[in-house]
Amino acid sequence: MSKTSARSSVVEKANKEGTVLVYGTVELDEFSDWKESFEKKYPGVEVEYKRKYVPGTPPPMAREIMEETEAGKETADAVIVAVPPLLQFRGLNLLSKMKLRESAAYPPNVRQSEGYWFPIVSIPMVQVYNPKLVTESELPRKALDLTAPKWKDAIVTHDLTVGTLGAYWFASLRPIFGEKKWQRFAVGLAKNRPKAYPLYDSVVDSVTSGETKLGLTVLLHDFMKAKEAKRDIERLKLKDVPILTFNAIAKTRAGKHPASAELLIDFLISK
Repeated sequence: MSKTSARSSVVEKANKEGTVLVYGTVELDEFSDWKESFEKKYPGVEVEYKRKYVPGTPPPMAREIMEETEAGKETADAVIVAVPPLLQFRGLNLLSKMKLRESAAYPPNVRQSEGYWFPIVSIPMVQVYNPKLVTESELPRKALDLTAPKWKDAIVTHDLTVGTLGAYWFASLRPIFGEKKWQRFAVGLAKNRPKAYPLYDSVVDSVTSGETKLGLTVLLHDFMKAKEAKRDIERLKLKDVPILTFNAIAKTRAGKHPASAELLIDFLISK
């Protein structure tokens, strides 16, 4: 079967299914443009999107899918979450791998080699500080500066134990720093007893309220919202800490609209 006829077959099957259900962590207003564009191109398929939080091990979203599947209920056809939860989803045998024509446009280092998930949105993660509590001359310049005793009880981070984007950020520093430096950073940071919250909004709130002085894991768009609201927050630039990560999209094994899910995912990773 040619690529064109295979594509036509997927579209035909998706039109018969008529709908696709997505569970995800992106904001509703962010997803709405994707939904509108997809439905305009494929008017025979309606997209239903449900925003969910994922902190926890296993992620509550995964548990919900398993419970709905066991009860014979309709469940997500596709999920949009960070890579760490997707690793757990795969370990629970919840994902279906795919071969999508649009995935070839992405470099191998951002693709899951077997086709279990695909990058969908880049999420810059930045570090921040409260300018009323920290002067310019006091600011840390590199990661290991955060291990200085003066920052004890003054740092907040996304709770690494919930295994989501904050944990992914922390783990991503390991190959960048090298083992020795990363170990020094991990041990030194632990000694400074950072506060930890499972929601990113709470990390921002902790810094802007003055509960803590430095925030290590803040999503760029949350930082920008706080700035626009004229809250006490500025970006902390650490020379050796990267800022980018991404959320990915995957098709579930239990979804009742597999062709629609494949069509949607191929569309969302397309130009």
